[in-house]
Amino acid sequence: MDGRIVRAPNHLGDVVLALPAILADGADVLVVRGLAPILRMALPAERVIPFDRGLRGWSRAVAVLRRGAYDAGVLLTPSFSAAWMMRWGGVGVLRGTATDARSWMLRERIDPVDLERLHRINQYRLILRQDTDVEPRSHRLEVPRRLAARWRGELAGGSAARVVGLFPGANAPARRWPIERYAEVARVRVEHGDRVVVIGGPGERDVTARVAAAAPGAVDLGGRTSMEDLAAVLSVLDILVTNDTGPMHLAGAVGTPTVSLWGSSDPDEVRQTGAPDFGVTGPGLPCKPCYRNHCSRRGGGTILEEAHEECMKLITIDQVLEATDRALEAGVW
Repeated sequence: MDGRIVRAPNHLGDVVLALPAILADGADVLVVRGLAPILRMALPAERVIPFDRGLRGWSRAVAVLRRGAYDAGVLLTPSFSAAWMMRWGGVGVLRGTATDARSWMLRERIDPVDLERLHRINQYRLILRQDTDVEPRSHRLEVPRRLAARWRGELAGGSAARVVGLFPGANAPARRWPIERYAEVARVRVEHGDRVVVIGGPGERDVTARVAAAAPGAVDLGGRTSMEDLAAVLSVLDILVTNDTGPMHLAGAVGTPTVSLWGSSDPDEVRQTGAPDFGVTGPGLPCKPCYRNHCSRRGGGTILEEAHEECMKLITIDQVLEATDRALEAGVW
């Protein structure tokens, strides 16, 4: 069949942010297998084409693309490898950003400068030739009711206590608020009678364990949730306290308010827009936002004694607790 295919982003948060543009486009979507469940919550299953990483997965994806005989493809990823896969898969006209030395493979090139000052949702709209003069708004994801009910029963257990989620991890070290401060927030929330749930991926079990250990009664879900389970868990929370992460965006998409903590990234570009957000940014610094995953600053800081990861360390426990109180008292849950 002739048609178009869109290569979805490679990270959870970006997939959530790309959903409004992907849904409006109507094309088939190629995505890494681990993120396919999120797309299937919004798209017909036959439009979602998952693939595995690695040489074998790459080869199989190329074969699928060739069988599809797509005459056009749009790359929502900026990488060379994404364009190379489409090229080998026989996809005709390729459109994407002129990044990562791949311009020679693109028929329609987008200057990365054109994406500046746009929220990420509207960046994806631009790449897909859609109107960007609109308020960015996340697509609302519907979690399967039986799955949400199971997790509601496990986490709330019929209690009237508010369920407060904490996500202390992040792939980028520069976006992580100190673990000991998350632990203190967990302790205080338990003292206030809240049910605390600490969430993290398989590689973050030590982090979630440390946070949960500081708050007797807290539930440690580190490494225990599939992608579908993560969406369901987030959907039954009253609030999620989180770094700038994929789960922050997924929480908004399932309607859960967030208290988001910001350091090196820019909330104007990548804030979640699906539910109320009570962002905490700390004081301004001349290096902020730097958009880096790893803080390169050393020596004396602008405000603190040490410069390394100063932006996140300047966010205080009291600020986060106050933002969480405001969110819960507002009754947004």
